[in-house]
Amino acid sequence: MQIYMKKLVAILFTILLVSVSAGLAGNRRALVIGVGCQKDSSWPEIHGDKDVPPVVEMLSSNGFTDIRTLVNASATKTGIVNAFRQLAADCAAGDLVYIHFSGHGQWMTDMNGDEPDGWDESWIPYDACRRYCEEDRGERHLCDDETAELLHAIRRKVGKSGNIIVVVDACHSGDSTREPKNRKNGFRGVYEKFIIPGKRGRGASRPEEQWLTMSACKDYQMNQEHSSGHGKLTYALISLRNSLAGLSNADVLAMIDGFMQREDVRGRYPQSPVMTGYVEQCRFSMIFE
Repeated sequence: MQIYMKKLVAILFTILLVSVSAGLAGNRRALVIGVGCQKDSSWPEIHGDKDVPPVVEMLSSNGFTDIRTLVNASATKTGIVNAFRQLAADCAAGDLVYIHFSGHGQWMTDMNGDEPDGWDESWIPYDACRRYCEEDRGERHLCDDETAELLHAIRRKVGKSGNIIVVVDACHSGDSTREPKNRKNGFRGVYEKFIIPGKRGRGASRPEEQWLTMSACKDYQMNQEHSSGHGKLTYALISLRNSLAGLSNADVLAMIDGFMQREDVRGRYPQSPVMTGYVEQCRFSMIFE
């Protein structure tokens, strides 16, 4: 009887430890955004929407149970902002949050003066216009200041024990006019900047990037799609998914960069992924563990 009781206590203690560990680990949540067509038809055709299904499948197979998606017409500026806010509202301490954006990027006038070069980087929602006009004076772009504010709201909910990983398969500078309109490999960005007239602010401070960001290219490079129609960074992630678990950030970046430099992947123009933000505090590879 005494032996039986000891075994029972041991089993109950193990169950308790597993339960506590699961609670400390938090939930794995994601928001995956893919834009492959735009309300403004002057944007070059790309296939950002094609990235969504394999990214969702990748996350589902790695324990993400709360995955939200916005594709094409649902990925308006309002739709994206509301999705971020709802995600923040649902988050709790210790959660792992993954944000993925595949679509166009563009430079736009920095109105608050926090950019040394005078230009904000922006994600392009479905309803954003390519050029300043009556319909869009910049309020439909999702600039980096706005994205930072939305991500800080998530950081406040997940706390120091939580982690936020952002993947941006877009660019804010790429000369799409160098290729014919029916090209197989589109660029996820345009050369011309979105210029907002009027008085600009001066010397605003930039908040700390309290998350880990993986970007598809350096700020002066073009982000060219792979011949499959996927963004190169997305294509690298879904191709290497079984090899990234447990790696350091440096090793993850090196492996993804090496993959993107392969002859069958790299394309006509040089492109290298970049990792910024919480490089020392957060491991990118935890997505796959």
